[in-house]
Amino acid sequence: MFEVTFFFMQFIWIIFTVILIIVIVYTIRQSKELKQLFENQALKRNGTISGFFSNLKLIFHHGDQPVRVSVYPGSRYRSAYTRVDIGVRNPMNRKVKIYGESWASSIGKLVGMQDIQIGSDSFDSQFIIKGNDEYFVTSLLTLTVQDKLLALRPHRVTLTLTHNNLQLSVPKLLETEEDYDLLIDTALLIADRLKELGHF
Repeated sequence: MFEVTFFFMQFIWIIFTVILIIVIVYTIRQSKELKQLFENQALKRNGTISGFFSNLKLIFHHGDQPVRVSVYPGSRYRSAYTRVDIGVRNPMNRKVKIYGESWASSIGKLVGMQDIQIGSDSFDSQFIIKGNDEYFVTSLLTLTVQDKLLALRPHRVTLTLTHNNLQLSVPKLLETEEDYDLLIDTALLIADRLKELGHF
């Protein structure tokens, strides 16, 4: 009986050790790949990188506005994200939130939740649009902006404009150069549109 228990404990210890090694190797590999993606973006956009492991930040300028790209791998208490933050002027305190349509939001619309319609069936059917100035929201969402946000829809993108911050985020770590280009370029396109509308 003692030998069986001892053997079982050794077996459990070996399994635990193997799993721990696999997790460490995976984390290091993911961290290296993520750092390489950030280094490529830093070169492309003349930016600087800070942070370590999978908690990296890239800072660069778009015109005279600082742009911050940050990632967080997630934890037990917070979900993972990749996001782009751009400081903007927002003297009228306009608020916008755009996120993907889901079954929960469909139910919410039935009970009166706000969902601004911009007149584009393909966009309106995919996103919930909230804001405190409907005319401003429809002016912001040009066809080009709509196309970019639709391209990001599989990543569950959320656009938020509050106070003096424009944020575009997805609830996961992006894994390819193309996905980072799409997220960052979409945020810059929206920032440019805000500038055209007098928000820089």
